[in-house]
Amino acid sequence: MTKKVLITGATMGIGYALAERFAEKGFDLVLCARHEDALKQAKEELEKKYGVCVCVYAVDLCDHEQLMHFYENVRDQNIEVLVNNAGIGFAGEAVYQSIEKDDALVDLNIKAVMDLCKLFGRKMCERGHGTIINLSSTGAFQPGPYIASYYASKSFVLSYSRAMAVEMKPYGVHVCCVCPGPVDTAFYQKSGGRMSAYHTSAEHVADVIMHRYQKRTVVVIGSLNQFLCILPSGVKMKFLAKMKHPKTDHGRK
Repeated sequence: MTKKVLITGATMGIGYALAERFAEKGFDLVLCARHEDALKQAKEELEKKYGVCVCVYAVDLCDHEQLMHFYENVRDQNIEVLVNNAGIGFAGEAVYQSIEKDDALVDLNIKAVMDLCKLFGRKMCERGHGTIINLSSTGAFQPGPYIASYYASKSFVLSYSRAMAVEMKPYGVHVCCVCPGPVDTAFYQKSGGRMSAYHTSAEHVADVIMHRYQKRTVVVIGSLNQFLCILPSGVKMKFLAKMKHPKTDHGRK
C-alpha cells in the first residue's frame, strides 16, 4: 500500500516544498489549504511531475466545523505522516492588534494543530506506527516583542510536540517539531513584518526536514539559529524589540 502524507498550508512555501519532497519519495499526497484554485494548480503540477496521486481539500482550519468535516472525509485514508504546516502571524504592538486577527491566529496556529494531532494521532496509535511533523519556529524559544501572539503560539507548538513525542513513542508513533528561522516565503508580506537579512529558502527547510524528521524530536534549522536558541531570552528580546519595532503607528485607533 502506498504511503500517504497529509500537509496543511500546502500550496506555497514550506508546505509545497515538502509536498514535492514526499512525492519524490513515492508518497501519495493529501493537501489542505484555503484556496481551491491554488490547490487545483498544485495537484496538476505534482501529479504531472511525480506521477503520484494527489487529493486536495479547500478548508479553513480556523473554522472547527470545517476542520471536523475535513477529518471525516480523510480519516480512512491511512495517513502515515501528518504535517501541520499552516500558520499565520501578525506584526505590531500586541495591545493594538485586532482581536479578530489574534483569535484567528490562535484557532489556526494552536487549536487546529492540537485537534489534528489528536484526531490523526489516535489513528496512528491504533495502527502502531505513524509520524507527526509540526512546524514551529525559532521564535518558540523566547517571547517576541511586536510579534507577540505568533511567537507565543509557536512556543505552544514546541511544548506540545515535545510532550506528545514522549507519550506516543510507546505506541510506535514519532513526533517531530521543526523550528526554522526566517524563511523567504510570503509570510512576511502577509504578516506586515520585515524580512531578516539572514534567511533561508523553503526548499532548504524542506530538505533538512526530510533528512532529520525521522531521527529527531526537535529540529532547529541552521547552525546560527541553533546558537541563538541557547542565548538568554532577555538578550534576544532586546534585539527583537529593536529589529521588529514598527516604523509607524499603523493599526492604532
